[in-house]
Amino acid sequence: MDTQQLKNNITQRINKIDDVELLKSIEYLLSTSDKNISTFLDVAYEKLQNKNADEKEDFTAYIKEWVKNM
Repeated sequence: MDTQQLKNNITQRINKIDDVELLKSIEYLLSTSDKNISTFLDVAYEKLQNKNADEKEDFTAYIKEWVKNM
């Protein structure tokens, strides 16, 4: 998958979100440094890999906790 296609997929996914708090969390995450974003996403990805693929998880609590610890 090329960079532009990834960006389009991410944009489409974000456009489907209606939860204001989740959108605020994403906005805050994206306004931090690339290093902090990378660290958070590494942790989230690792946690996701450990879960059953059929389960859905809300990362809002993780984002809020991560923001508090910054």
